[in-house]
Amino acid sequence: MYENLTGKKLLVLGSEERDASIVKTAQKMGIYVIAADGIPTSNKTIAKMAADESWDIDYRDTDAYVKKCLEEHVDGVIAGYSENRVLAACRIANRINSPFYATEEQIDITRNKRKFKQLCTKNGVRVPKEFSTNGIPTEDELKQVQLPVIVKPADSAGRKGITICSSFSELKPAVEKAIKESLTGTVVVEEYVTGTEFAAVYTLQDGKYSLSYFCDKYLNTVLPKQGLCDLSFAPSVYLDGFMAECHEPLCNMMRDARMENGVAFYQGIANKNGFYVFEMGYRINGGSDCIQIERYNGVNYMKMLISHSLCGSMVGDLSKDNAKFPVNYGVFYLYAKSGEIAEIEYTGDESIKEIEEVGIYKTPGTVVKNDGTTQQCVFRFRISAPSMDRFCELINYAQDHARIIDTDGNDMLLSRFDTARIKRSV
Repeated sequence: MYENLTGKKLLVLGSEERDASIVKTAQKMGIYVIAADGIPTSNKTIAKMAADESWDIDYRDTDAYVKKCLEEHVDGVIAGYSENRVLAACRIANRINSPFYATEEQIDITRNKRKFKQLCTKNGVRVPKEFSTNGIPTEDELKQVQLPVIVKPADSAGRKGITICSSFSELKPAVEKAIKESLTGTVVVEEYVTGTEFAAVYTLQDGKYSLSYFCDKYLNTVLPKQGLCDLSFAPSVYLDGFMAECHEPLCNMMRDARMENGVAFYQGIANKNGFYVFEMGYRINGGSDCIQIERYNGVNYMKMLISHSLCGSMVGDLSKDNAKFPVNYGVFYLYAKSGEIAEIEYTGDESIKEIEEVGIYKTPGTVVKNDGTTQQCVFRFRISAPSMDRFCELINYAQDHARIIDTDGNDMLLSRFDTARIKRSV
C-alpha cells in the first residue's frame, strides 16, 4: 500500500517518547526518518536514537529548518502532540513545497478555545456557557459568574493553567494563573459542566469523516480541579448517544472549517442533559490509540497522515472503521506526588499479554511538582481484556506492581484508581 514511499525523507518535529511512535511507524513503511528538536542533550531520547538521523534545531527557527530541508532533500514534515510544533511543521512544509494536511488558520481554531467554541455554536454543537467575552474577564463579567466555573488559558494544552473554581475568592488567582500559561495572555471562564468526560477521534480522508475511536475518561480524584486523566476506556457507554446527537454537527463543523484530511479529536462531557464539547485538536493525540484502531478496524491514521505528509494523500481504507471495539480496552495512567524520584520500576509479570504496554516516563533523579499537569505522569499501561471483570483485575494488578519511591524512602504514588468507577451502563 505504501510502496511508493520507500526511501523518501520525513522530518519529525520533536523527540519525546511519544514522538518515537511516529519515527518507528514511518520506518516500518520504508521511510528515512529525521527526528529533530532544539535541545542538544536530547540526542539520547528514544525518538532520536530510533531515527535514521537527528537534528538539533529549535522548532521555532523556521528559516534554519527550511535551509536544512532543502539541502538534505527532505520530502515531507510531520509533528504530533503539540499545536505549536504542528504549526511550525505547517510553515516549514509550505516553504519547501511539501504537502501538509492543515492550514495555519485551521490550526489556530484548535489552539484558540474561544474561536473553537464560536465555530461549534455556529454549527449546533453544544458547548459550556462562557462568562468572558474577550482576552481577560472584566470585573463586571466576574460578578456575573455562576459557580462553579473552570478557568483556563485560551490557547494552551497539557492541562496547564487550568483551575476549577467553586468560590469567588478563587477567581482572580485562577485568571492570573491561566494568563501566565497562555501564549497570548488570554483566558476562558466558562461553566464547569459535571459528568463523564469523553474523547472522540475522527480520521479525515478527502472530506470524509469517520469516527475511529470513542472513550470515556475518568479523572483523578485527588487533584479534581486540574482534570488529570486516570483512565480512558472503550467501548464507551455513551457512544450511541454521541452518534445521535453530535456526529453530524461535528462533521458539519469540520466542513465549515474546510478540514478535509488528517486526524481530529474532541473532548467533552456527557451527562443527563446530553453532550458538551469543550476542546479540539487537529493532530495526532497523546493516547497513541491508532494502534488499537488498526487492530480492530484495519485503519491507522498515523500511517495515513505520514503518507499525506509525503505524497499529499491519506492512503487507507475507512470502510471497516468502527468505534465500537469488540474488547474492553483502556489506557491507564499513574501519577507521582511532589518529590524527587529515587527508585522507579514495574515488577509485574511480563507474560501477561493483556497488559500490552508498560510505559515509564520518568527516571531516578527527576523532581516532580504537584502542579496538576501531565508532567506528573510516571506510568502508562495499555490494557485489553475480554471481560470487564478481567479488565478491572488487570488495572489493580498494574497499580499493585508499580513502584515510585522518593529519596526519603516514601511512596510517591499520587493515588490508586477505584475500578468501581467504570460505568457499565448509562
